[in-house]
Amino acid sequence: MFWKTPEIVAWAKGRAFVWIDDEITEADRAWVKEHYDGPALLHRIDPRCGLAIDDFAALTAWATGLD
Repeated sequence: MFWKTPEIVAWAKGRAFVWIDDEITEADRAWVKEHYDGPALLHRIDPRCGLAIDDFAALTAWATGLD
């Protein structure tokens, strides 16, 4: 698990959040799922490319699916 995962969850305080990073792992996703009740999207990007069109589409789809 990444060192900042608990810090980001604490900062979110139950609000919906998206975390975009190039170091997100399945361990981070599992930790957030277990310790966070609010909506959260952990979106890993390719550090060689940065944010791409597909990333923006995924972020938009997630955000539009919120209540």
